[in-house]
Amino acid sequence: MPSRRGVRQFFPANHAPITAIRVATAALAVALSLTGCGVSIGVPSQAPQAGGATQSAPAPSASASDASAGGASAGGASASTAANSAGPGSSATPSAAGPTMEPTAAVWKTYTDPGKNISFELPQDWTTQLVPGANPAALHVDVRDQAGTLTATLQTHITGLGGACQPGAMRPYTVLSSIPLAIPSTSTGTTAVDPRFVYRLIQGATHFYASYGITDRAGGQDGRACLVYNTVTSDKLGIYMFGDVLQFTSAPDGSPGLQAFTTITEAQAHMRSTSYRNVERMVTSLKVLG
Repeated sequence: MPSRRGVRQFFPANHAPITAIRVATAALAVALSLTGCGVSIGVPSQAPQAGGATQSAPAPSASASDASAGGASAGGASASTAANSAGPGSSATPSAAGPTMEPTAAVWKTYTDPGKNISFELPQDWTTQLVPGANPAALHVDVRDQAGTLTATLQTHITGLGGACQPGAMRPYTVLSSIPLAIPSTSTGTTAVDPRFVYRLIQGATHFYASYGITDRAGGQDGRACLVYNTVTSDKLGIYMFGDVLQFTSAPDGSPGLQAFTTITEAQAHMRSTSYRNVERMVTSLKVLG
């Protein structure tokens, strides 16, 4: 079972099933980083040893990059596409030999903020809470599951971001899921990618730490990263997020709020769970209105 740490604890959830690392074809794999282009490579599926060393066994399949398309691949629709089409409350298998996905919530509802800026779907028994802030134009919505556990936060007009990678701070990083989204983005530059939902891992000293959210910038270069943001930038909403944490880093013991797995295989298996599939469906249903 995965362990969780940090001041806030997040338990991933959502609807689009994946049984292995989402793999786009070589033609679709676009590798970008915080500073330039690169390839997001697979990292070992074995648990990291003390000091950050890992076993040499390869991951079950090649890692998708931040910009890999989550829809179609050579040969037809991906497992993600097949699962998304299955609908709420369904179970699906990505292939005849693949493991069965756990069902998503049976009944869903739509949340729209008071200013009618955004909307998204969430399970019927989940709740939303508007959190007041100093900026009246900014929106902050916390989403909790049926047990009252904070599963995701949506914020707009985020300020105060910054930071840079220090020498030697880069650590192995991989993308387990990358699903394109129809949301606005004004991101430019060498690290810009089309907006997408991503589920990503960074390797710590003893665990792999996972995070999910929306992004329009690649997080790693050549399979390594040190400071990763779950944010998108647009004219209407400024810098906005919808995910578990605003950012995560290459700290050996993980960033607050991240979920920890002892192996990549465990993180992949979690993607078949109801909790993950509910969150994925919720986040990927995000619409920016007007």
